[in-house]
Amino acid sequence: MRVLIAGAGAFGSFIAQDLLGQNHEVTVLDQNKAVVAELTDRQLSCRLVIGDACEPRVLESAGILRADVVIAATGDDEDNLVIALLAHQEFQVPRVVARVNDPRNGWLFSEWWGVDQALSAPDAFLSLVEEKVKSAPHHPVPTQEG
Repeated sequence: MRVLIAGAGAFGSFIAQDLLGQNHEVTVLDQNKAVVAELTDRQLSCRLVIGDACEPRVLESAGILRADVVIAATGDDEDNLVIALLAHQEFQVPRVVARVNDPRNGWLFSEWWGVDQALSAPDAFLSLVEEKVKSAPHHPVPTQEG
């Protein structure tokens, strides 16, 4: 599978490493030259592109026309929505995944904005906590009568 990841920070680079370990073809795009240089220094074995993923010509040069999946993984919700919308509507990418940084913006990350799957770390964490709390044995809290 050919995957284009917009955002080379900790989140994006972690996803890239995981996908590379599964033998996917990965391109990582970020506008911050220092972040891309760091990935180069770490010898991340994927294609690295410097540029603004909100620009259609940059997405084209990064290979979006060949992508099976685009992952909008920047630290900015507005950028992730623009990237998702461009990927879906302008470039007809089959699958678009977007990171939700602020859970209050989660409602925006929908098919209307071109998002097939929204990823929110706080929401995922809360779901896991709720699941564990529900499955934990109930221990009544002793009361002091007096």
